[in-house]
Amino acid sequence: MGVIDSQWWSLRWPWMVVWLLTAVCAAVVAQYVVARWVAARRRRRVRDGRMFSGMCIYLHETRVEGVADILGIPKADVNVSHETSVSTGFGLFGRFTVGGRAERDTNTQTRREYWEPNTPMKTIRLIMDRLRARDMVVDADLATGQLFLTAALADELRGTEARGTPLTAVTGTYVSVSGLFTVRRDGEDVVLRARYGTGDPRAQVKITCETSWVREEEFRVDRYSADEEFPATCLGRVRAWNATTGELTLDPISVFQ
Repeated sequence: MGVIDSQWWSLRWPWMVVWLLTAVCAAVVAQYVVARWVAARRRRRVRDGRMFSGMCIYLHETRVEGVADILGIPKADVNVSHETSVSTGFGLFGRFTVGGRAERDTNTQTRREYWEPNTPMKTIRLIMDRLRARDMVVDADLATGQLFLTAALADELRGTEARGTPLTAVTGTYVSVSGLFTVRRDGEDVVLRARYGTGDPRAQVKITCETSWVREEEFRVDRYSADEEFPATCLGRVRAWNATTGELTLDPISVFQ
């Protein structure tokens, strides 16, 4: 009986190893697919919940044009066309031997095409749609310090939990940060600051807005006291990190309140 068992094992063990390796590989692939699916679902929920709405209080139109060029968004909307149909008719009525009428109609169609230029507000929404479609935006909840990474950045930082990933690790892509901000004037600029919930009491995000692009009809800086907070969402890029002060500086493209 032992001989039979040893013979069976000698014949079967290579196939058992192959099946075992196949099962392990399938489990790893399945785990990766599920993780990517869960991450995509989470990013989609965040994306749907963070689409810009409300008042636009800052829009850097030069940066908007630059990003639009990079993303291939034209300076005009798609070609708009209108068709007009005009019908004319000529009728001849009379009494014939049997009776009846003769009538002739003509239908003329004219087509008019034109380019409708984009406004900066239209363009920023087109930019957000294009960035979201290409998964090029990292969302950050400043209150909790949690990041919702793009697939590319998640792969790059694989093994690091999103909650533990600092904003300083986000370079080379766009960020959309949401939180409670304070505002004050600093010379020719308007500076927004928000606490960044990483556990470090010094951690904060600084957004320097050029006064010329502040939409004063929607946002009156002088109405806010130095310690008064308001909710806002900023689309921008990381400019610099100051480890001594715990301050991360963003170059803003747009700010919505």
